[in-house]
Amino acid sequence: MILKRRASVSSNPAVPVDAVQPVSVWLVIAAWTVPALLTTFETMMFSRSEGRPISLWRAFLGGASGWYVWAACTPLIARLARRFPLRLALYKPVSRPTRWRFIAIHVGAFVLVHLAASVVWATAATWVRPVRFAVALGNWFIAALPFAVLVYAAVVSIFYSLVDRAQLRVRERDAARLAQQLSEAQLASLRMQLRPHFLFNSLNAIMALVRDHDTGRAIHALSLLSDVLRATVNAGDAHETTLAAEVDFVTRYLRIEQVRFNERLQVRIDVADDLRDAKVPVFILQPFVENSLKHGVLQGRGANEIAISSHADATMLTLEVRDDGRGLSHAGTNGAGVGISNARRRLERMYGPEAALDVANAASAPGVVVRIRIPLNRSA
Repeated sequence: MILKRRASVSSNPAVPVDAVQPVSVWLVIAAWTVPALLTTFETMMFSRSEGRPISLWRAFLGGASGWYVWAACTPLIARLARRFPLRLALYKPVSRPTRWRFIAIHVGAFVLVHLAASVVWATAATWVRPVRFAVALGNWFIAALPFAVLVYAAVVSIFYSLVDRAQLRVRERDAARLAQQLSEAQLASLRMQLRPHFLFNSLNAIMALVRDHDTGRAIHALSLLSDVLRATVNAGDAHETTLAAEVDFVTRYLRIEQVRFNERLQVRIDVADDLRDAKVPVFILQPFVENSLKHGVLQGRGANEIAISSHADATMLTLEVRDDGRGLSHAGTNGAGVGISNARRRLERMYGPEAALDVANAASAPGVVVRIRIPLNRSA
């Protein structure tokens, strides 16, 4: 029976031992000083109405002393509420003996605390005014019994409210930690999708050079690919890099394509020197460059250009990838590729609603313009 009883209690979520931070002793004393002062005021007014006024310090001693017994017993009441939770006894499906045992423990604790406070009050009353101790004790214990029940219940309820607040903070902290871990896992997954994607494209470009027996350009492309691979390895698990490093990475990637297509592909980089230390997501430009190559620039036989630029205001950084290809009417749906889809999700995960991604046809010329807006942060 003992084992079953213990199992029944432990199967329900009791109040955690460390859920509530220790409350300052001075805060407890200050809280109980409020009813102590009210009782002092009541004692003075009652004595004055009877025509036997007493001094403030005597009224305080006679009326407030018992409240500080409650203050001294507050940690004990909280410990009992934690060890034998009334919420578990009243609202959870525990065995009847366990339920009544918890209630009996709290009833016994209430009687002892109320009796101790009544003794102190009665002792002070006999010193403040001529009254017998037994009479004063009976008056304090019996007359104040209903109110004392409310006081005990208030102490237990306040403790449980502190527990609930502490548990809420723990849940919010755990939820934030899990959300961060989920976001990082999703970002890692997106990056793993991205890396093979452009690496395979680069390898295909080099294979085309090998098939054409263009050994010199193939070797040069392999050297560039080696630099690109080194950049991906050095990036590690970082989610952000500098704009300078990102532009350098994309430039090397484009040089691989330039080895293959020669003068058919022109590249223009326009990044202000004062923005080169701005933080941007790792590999954020590459999918848009790849999209321009796949759907715009390299669809025709003439020369085409890809331009990468940046500008900023006080709080936001704007990155642009522009091509002069045939535009979205021939490229398919807006941002449907895996690279652009991944970039959209990455920006949402990293910056929330502050980030923006627009993919549209150029206003005054053929081609597509991709604009990325993110908060402007500079590396330390």
